[in-house]
Amino acid sequence: MTDALSSANQYAGFLPPRFHDRPDADDVTVKTWVVGDALPDHLVPDIPSALSLFFDLVAPSGERAGASGFAMLWLDRHPHEQPGWRLSIGHVGGVDALEQAVAKPLARLVGMMPLAEFETENWHLTRPLWRKRAEPVRLVFWGKFAKHARTVLAHGDGAAFYQPLGAGLRADHVATSLPLLEDMLGDPLLVGGMGFEDALRLGICLGRAHLIESWIDAGGSEKEPFFRPMRIWHQAWLANALIDPAVASLAMSGKPPMPALDFTADGTPESRRTSLDELSGWMTTVFFTDEYPALRNAFIAGVQNAVWLDSDLQQYLQPQQRAEILQGLMPYCRWFLAMALYNHLGNLASGTARADQIEFYTTLVDALPELAPLGELATQRDIEQHIIRIDAARAASAFDTLVLPFCDLLMPRRKFDATRS
Repeated sequence: MTDALSSANQYAGFLPPRFHDRPDADDVTVKTWVVGDALPDHLVPDIPSALSLFFDLVAPSGERAGASGFAMLWLDRHPHEQPGWRLSIGHVGGVDALEQAVAKPLARLVGMMPLAEFETENWHLTRPLWRKRAEPVRLVFWGKFAKHARTVLAHGDGAAFYQPLGAGLRADHVATSLPLLEDMLGDPLLVGGMGFEDALRLGICLGRAHLIESWIDAGGSEKEPFFRPMRIWHQAWLANALIDPAVASLAMSGKPPMPALDFTADGTPESRRTSLDELSGWMTTVFFTDEYPALRNAFIAGVQNAVWLDSDLQQYLQPQQRAEILQGLMPYCRWFLAMALYNHLGNLASGTARADQIEFYTTLVDALPELAPLGELATQRDIEQHIIRIDAARAASAFDTLVLPFCDLLMPRRKFDATRS
C-alpha cells in the first residue's frame, strides 16, 4: 500500500512534511512575563545567564510532562516604554497545565530573576502584540512542535522551502524558527489549490513587508528599533506564505527558481527591498500572469492595499493618506464583487450552486442591499450598474469582512500539480 501511494505522488520523499497535528490556535495559551529590570537603551544585550539556563531546561521539562508547546524570549520594543526582556510560553491547553509543564525551570528562574505577569491570552490575541513590539531573540519547541521542527530542519531540501533556511543561518536561529511557528499555528494557505484569497494574502504579506522597509528607511536609526519587530514578524509571515508556492513551482518546468529573502543581520532597507522586488517579479512571472487575470489582480490589489487590510499599520497614516488608500482600493472592491457575482449567478442559472454558496450570497446581500435585485438572469452590465451604487467606505468594509471569503468560495480555484505530502 505504501509503495502504491509513493508511486502515485511523485513528490513524496522530498517535499517538506506538513504539520498534520495542527491544534486550534484558540486552544493554545500563551503566558508572558516581564523578566528582570528595564534596559537602559535599545541595543541588543547579551542574554542573562539565568534565562539561558531556563531555555536549556524548559524543553526537557515540557517533554517529560508530555506537553506540546514553545518558549520565546523577546525584547520589548514598545516606542513609549523602556525596552526590556519578556518571556512568552505557549502551550496547547489551559494556564494551569502550562505552568505545571514548566514548573521546575520556571521556579528556578523565579529564584534568580524578578518575574511579573504581563499577559495571558491565546495565540490569535498574542500575535498582534508580538507584531507591534516583540523582537524575538530565542525560540524553542517541545512535544509535537519539536518533533515537527526536527523533521523539517533535518530534511534534505528544507532550505529550498522554509525561508530563511537558505540564508546561511543556523537551524536554531530565531529567524529560522518563526516561519515554522507560523506553519504550525497560523492559518494554512493553499488548501486545495490557490484561490482568490490566497493570491490576495500573498500580495498583502509582500506589500506590508515593502511598506515597513520604507518606514524604517524614512525613520532612520532613531526609529529603526521600534519598527524592527514589525519587520521581523512580517518577514516570518511572508516566508510561511511562500512555502506552498515554492513547492508548487517544482511541478512547473522551465520556470525560474524562487529568489531568497534577505534575512542577513547586516541587511539594509534597500537590500531587503531589492529582494522583495525580485520576489514580486518571480510571483508575477510564475503564478500571476495574464493567463490568470483574476489571481493577478488579486495579488496586485493585495500588494497595493496592504495597509487598508491591517489596522495595526493604519495608526502610522495621516488622514489624507488613508483617504488615498481607500480610493485606490475601490476599483478592486468593485472588481472583486463583479467577478464573484458573475460567477455565482451563472452557477445559479445552471443549477450548480451549492447550498453554502447560496447562503453566503444571502449574507452578502444583507450587508449590501444594493445587490438585492440581482438574480440568475442578471447580465454583466446589470452587475456593474448595481455595484457602482455602493459607496467607498461600505464597499471597503464589505471587502474586508465579506467579499474575500465570498470570492474564495464562489470563484474558480486554480489547482497546482504539486501538493505537499
